[in-house]
Amino acid sequence: MRSKAVKVPLNKGEETRRILRKEGILRKDLLPIKKDRFILFPVEREIEGFEIVEDDFKPKRERINSYRDIVNIPDKLKEILPSSYDIIGDIILIKIPDELKPYQREIGEALLKAHKSVKAVYHAEPVKGELRIRDLVHLAGEKRTTTIYREYGIEMEVDVAKVFFSPRLSGERYRIAKLVENGEVIIDMFTGCAPFSLVIAKHANPKIIYAIDINEYAIELARKNVKRNKMLHKIEVIHGDSSKVVRDLAKKGIRADRIIMNLPFGAREFLPDALKASKDGTIIHYYSVLNEKQIEEHINHLKDITNNRIDVLKINKIKTYAPREFYICFDISVSRPA
Repeated sequence: MRSKAVKVPLNKGEETRRILRKEGILRKDLLPIKKDRFILFPVEREIEGFEIVEDDFKPKRERINSYRDIVNIPDKLKEILPSSYDIIGDIILIKIPDELKPYQREIGEALLKAHKSVKAVYHAEPVKGELRIRDLVHLAGEKRTTTIYREYGIEMEVDVAKVFFSPRLSGERYRIAKLVENGEVIIDMFTGCAPFSLVIAKHANPKIIYAIDINEYAIELARKNVKRNKMLHKIEVIHGDSSKVVRDLAKKGIRADRIIMNLPFGAREFLPDALKASKDGTIIHYYSVLNEKQIEEHINHLKDITNNRIDVLKINKIKTYAPREFYICFDISVSRPA
């Protein structure tokens, strides 16, 4: 776009920018350009004391604060647009309410425009089944489900269609890592692509982490990620049913200092097996989804199924899962192991 401009030497650039802003004549819709040893600031009008020229300038891209500002749907529906979604590497997973399903493509395109680094957008159904995967509907961008995700100094390959993964547990993974003491033996019972194991191995010094999952594809990614992050000496990846694998480890005399049970809708079924690989003082990080009123009842149930062999040290509400429901970690101490 053609515009009048103030031309000054490069070493006078910042000083001139401040003057033009103070005078209110610096154009906010156009970008300055550098030419040789000079910089040209597009201006609304001429100003005394400066050399005035004309040139062609590129327009500034309008900053998008939220996809909700640009999505092309009826205004009456904008109030029910999701305010949160997961960004995993360069892929967005979002849950589209039924009322917005006719406009899901428009929502996907708006998310792409609002997040320049994102390459694909999917609607995600709830996690289901033994393998903890979810059905996805492609909304916009590239049709792929694999991506590279980074957190706290580690790098992971994730397939959002074939493996359970939540970036919202990033802080929780780091919290656990900072609790680990030197030389601990750790069992990660539902490892997925190994995010807990990798963050712990990166930020602590365990003796060994046994990373277990029944999902064969998750295990394949876990092995790749362990190798990618040079953690082969700290993490042993095991494919199989966690219940059986943990019992087998116990038969070999292995007793864990710490056990991670990130299976929020099924972990309690595996708790008695976890105790078999425990010792006095073992810490179990047990995850569940509960509402506030269910917490005390759930703790009592856990004590019942473990013959009162556990004490709850801490209840950590990690995130809101649904209205009045929380994704919770119970930090549990084993006092009388099986």
